[in-house]
Amino acid sequence: VLGIYHMEVWVNNRGQPMKRDVEVLWVRWLAALRNHRSSIKLARLPKIAFVEESDPDAFGFLDPGQVIRGAHLIPAFASGRGTSALRYGKSLARPEEQLDDWEEHYVGIFVDRDMFMRYTHFGIG
Repeated sequence: VLGIYHMEVWVNNRGQPMKRDVEVLWVRWLAALRNHRSSIKLARLPKIAFVEESDPDAFGFLDPGQVIRGAHLIPAFASGRGTSALRYGKSLARPEEQLDDWEEHYVGIFVDRDMFMRYTHFGIG
């Protein structure tokens, strides 16, 4: 999540303009790595990376009501830092002092029992 915004917008509802309060999250999307295999049997966590900035869907807005819960992301230190997803330099998509990103992250599935059950066959859903 890059930002949380509260906006007052005008919505045209059947020709009747109405002022509404809208809350949105500005997000930078992550995607699963296709060449990475993960599972409990392989003892490997799922791995993700930022969507490349050239993709029109790399950034977006999201209704906060669609967020179920946060996730625990662990930088994949062996993959290093780089600029493959977002060019080098200052960006609103990074903390102020950073000029590059971790190339890849692991998804921490052991944060709590609910997350563990979500990523294993032991869950009920």
